[in-house]
Amino acid sequence: MNEQFLLDVRQLSKEVHSAAERLVILKRIEFTLGSGETAAIIGASGSGKSTLLHILGTLDQPTSGMVFFSGRDMATLSRAEKDRLRGESIGFVFQFHHLLPEFTTLENVAMPGLIAGRSHAWARQEAASVLEMVGLADRGRHRVTTLSGGERQRAAIARALLLRPRLILADEPTGNLDEEAGEVVGRLLLELNQTLGTSLVVVTHNRDLAQAMRYRYELRGGELFSL
Repeated sequence: MNEQFLLDVRQLSKEVHSAAERLVILKRIEFTLGSGETAAIIGASGSGKSTLLHILGTLDQPTSGMVFFSGRDMATLSRAEKDRLRGESIGFVFQFHHLLPEFTTLENVAMPGLIAGRSHAWARQEAASVLEMVGLADRGRHRVTTLSGGERQRAAIARALLLRPRLILADEPTGNLDEEAGEVVGRLLLELNQTLGTSLVVVTHNRDLAQAMRYRYELRGGELFSL
């Protein structure tokens, strides 16, 4: 166990078994990330990138191997402890923003605070603060259905940042955006890494975004290669 790393992945493998076959998705992945560092993972569709990201965020479990978060073996955590870890220390940004259309932008961003048991006043105040960080201070009262695609993704980033997590896991955050909006979102993620010190792991097909990360990896044949 090495507590100098925020993430320490050792010999991680993932297999899916059926009556007909054994599908190997990840093979003996080794990966570390320090606090405040950034990493990009690229690879062909179906290469296992999202599976790896889900395992890092405790949304999935490996078949074998270990994942340490700040020195803690995540396999030893109870379901409640994993829920707490995700809620307090890990923020997720997905290709599809998953905002709730019946709520305003501010209400969507405030949601993780309410789920974590914070007061409505605290959640709304912090939501307004992170919306300002992502350049949406004037859009808080608007329904998310009125936002552009790029604005919705920035709102999703604001939601992920509400509880000031130590790690952001982003799965194709620019995948559904045009080139200009994608550049804005990419720059924003890097700026937030610099200003907040939040570690960042990005799964992406966007080579320019990947190139801006400190570490770059490629998944091929289930194995992770440093670029």
